[in-house]
Formats: sequence, C-alpha cells, structure tokens
Amino acid sequence: MDTTPKPEALLGEPLLAEPVRPESWECCGSDCGDACIQTIYWQDKAAYDAQQRRLQALSAAEEQPADIDSKAV
Repeated sequence: MDTTPKPEALLGEPLLAEPVRPESWECCGSDCGDACIQTIYWQDKAAYDAQQRRLQALSAAEEQPADIDSKAV
C-alpha cells in the first residue's frame, strides 16, 4: 500500500493545472486589461509556480530527519 502523502493532502488545496501559454495570434491587441488572455495566463502561471514552490518546500521538509541533534551525538 502506498503511504506517500498526496500533493493535495500536503497543501490542503487542490493542485492547479499548469496553464498553457497562449499563442501570440490569440491576443487581439486591444489592451483588454485584466480580461487579456496574456494577463490571465501570467496570473495563472504565477499562482501555479507559487503552489509548486510550496509543494517542493513541504516535500523537502518531510524528507528532513525529525531530530537533527541526534546526529551530533
């Protein structure tokens, strides 16, 4: 039985799918502001990257020995 914690359990939130970067032709060039697909992509990418960093940090913390001082003895 696999007892490895699932990423969702480590984070306490659902995993975000990595956003797909839009092609250059998909942008209408009308300066849509927050509705621009490029803006939406970069916001989604920032959220995804932040979640991946949190997941890596949590995974690294779980791999650390719980009692580091015992090695010094």
